[in-house]
This record gives sequence, C-alpha cells and structure tokens, in this order.
Amino acid sequence: MLLREYGPQPANLSVYLAACLTAATADLRAPPAALRERFLGWIPHPRHRAF
Repeated sequence: MLLREYGPQPANLSVYLAACLTAATADLRAPPAALRERFLGWIPHPRHRAF
C-alpha cells in the first residue's frame, strides 16, 4: 500500500518511514539499528532498479 501511494516519490517514502522509525525507537526503547532494516530495508533503492 505504501509503495503504491509513494511509488513515484521514493524519497518521500523514506522520510516518512524514517519518522516512523524515530517514533518507534522512542516507544519501544530499542536502538535504531535494531529496527532500521524492518522500517527502511525493504524500500526500493534507485541503484537497484532493473531497466
């Protein structure tokens, strides 16, 4: 759903999810590195797109 909504603007999706990651680390009292892959690791990266 998020990929569909933010598809043409992957940078905006990254910013949104980074804000969610920040809130989650405060709520869960977990180190950011422990949650980074879960929040940001699945976002398609422009260097990895197939042309």
